Amino acid sequence: MVASCLLSLAALIFYLVFQSNFFTIKVVNCSVKDKTSLADEKRWCGEAERLLLGQRIFRTHLDAVADEIEHKFLPVGNVVIKRKYPQTVAVEISERKPLVKVAQPGGREYLLDKEGVLYSEVVPGIGDLRLVTLELGTDLGLGQKVGAEVVALVLLEESPVQAVKLVGQEMIEVRAGDGRVIFFSRQKNLTDQIRSLQTIMQKYRIEGKQLKSVDLRYDQPVVKY
Repeated sequence: MVASCLLSLAALIFYLVFQSNFFTIKVVNCSVKDKTSLADEKRWCGEAERLLLGQRIFRTHLDAVADEIEHKFLPVGNVVIKRKYPQTVAVEISERKPLVKVAQPGGREYLLDKEGVLYSEVVPGIGDLRLVTLELGTDLGLGQKVGAEVVALVLLEESPVQAVKLVGQEMIEVRAGDGRVIFFSRQKNLTDQIRSLQTIMQKYRIEGKQLKSVDLRYDQPVVKY
């Protein structure tokens, strides 16, 4: 009797999960968090509905669906999908966050995020962002990813950076808004060089000296003021 009941229960669960429409996704509640002027909620949520509606809520790989949406739309930074049984999923889409605007000399301006992705051309209403000129030896383009070293230099707190130029395989030239020039070696650890720069800047700030240039390519940094 007990065995028969268990078999019947197992059969019912199998039917509900794999064959009936009871656990089929019929509602997709989708929203874009903290929308900016770049948000295309209709298209992004439409894609979520296309991928999810009619799928079995237990068997759908939500992470794979989220990844597909993120890769299809460059301004999308993160997608979180949660099941709300028995027939609903909630989709929350977050946009990439711009660090700065970047451009080649005289070229188009793009938004750069923390991952180094040029994910959109600059559009009205995006906010007051610093413009950094990049000379990386190749043309900049939508969807391009710049190196981690470039992102780290753009984020330098010691001086608001206005330009980053890669010079061959040996050197990076950085120009700050106050006219200061900083030279980094591409053959040495960049994090260590940034720490050294911070120490130098602090020392000369205390002394009240205005630095003109710092060259970190050598064992002993060369400082001019």
